[in-house]
Amino acid sequence: MARLEWSQLPPETRARVEEVAGSAVSVARTQPGGFSAGLASRVTFADGSRRFVKAIPAASPGTFDLYRREAEILRMVPRGLPAAHLIDSFIDDDWAVLVIEDVDGRHPRKDSLLDAALVLGAIAALASTEPPASLPRLADEIAEDAGSWERLATADLLATTTPWCVTHLASLQEHARRVGAAVAGERLVHGDLRADNILIDADGRARLLDWPWAARGAGWEDALLYLLDLRVEDPATDVDPLRAHPAFDGSSTEDHISLLAALGGGWFEKCRWPAPPGMTTLRDFQRREALAAVDWIAQMSLVDGN
Repeated sequence: MARLEWSQLPPETRARVEEVAGSAVSVARTQPGGFSAGLASRVTFADGSRRFVKAIPAASPGTFDLYRREAEILRMVPRGLPAAHLIDSFIDDDWAVLVIEDVDGRHPRKDSLLDAALVLGAIAALASTEPPASLPRLADEIAEDAGSWERLATADLLATTTPWCVTHLASLQEHARRVGAAVAGERLVHGDLRADNILIDADGRARLLDWPWAARGAGWEDALLYLLDLRVEDPATDVDPLRAHPAFDGSSTEDHISLLAALGGGWFEKCRWPAPPGMTTLRDFQRREALAAVDWIAQMSLVDGN
């Protein structure tokens, strides 16, 4: 999937970015990764300053709406939080464009306990901030996933999921149904935390990127999603000791299983549908996440004797 290049933006859009920066563009380097074909470029300007620019045409409706939502959320994120903050955005009938701080950093290494500790520390910092009341509740955002296993049970469950899921269907249904109570809360949740949405900056601070799914929740959900991402990369990674980190305060293993069950079922269900336009790799990603989620549930359940 090829991303948009800086040269493919309309001249008036490029000129507006330069106006925001106060300098002409010198170099624009397209960044790999992600699921959309939108522009994602680290832009260096003639005065030596840098910005990260995201852009998508309205002809990509799903991604256009995500960019617009991210701009709204980034305007609410307090400056003191470990994020890449919004400098400006302009959204009209044709384009959504975000100009964001360019973080000089690297993605966390998935085999590094030190990097994991930095990421969990950043997540704990989010939980100390009262989120804007206009953000949706995470419980509402994933309410449909709570019933995913009931719907999967009426389909070809074995072809869609795994033999372990078939054997443990009743438990998965029960845990997924209680996810609303498990994630209830009034703390800021990023909602889509993976290594490719995080940079470790030059000061050794984890900075969280890509915010369209931010919500209000219990506060530990991002930490679990990050550890799940580590297991997707390497299923043998022992992340369970990290669940003792303060980022998980106030949660239980049962809560963790509930979130994994709801999201895993939701991902399995979505994999039965065609990929959204312009996001051709999304379904493969969701299946890997779903498989890692139920594998982790199986491990947690075995340890707890369930």
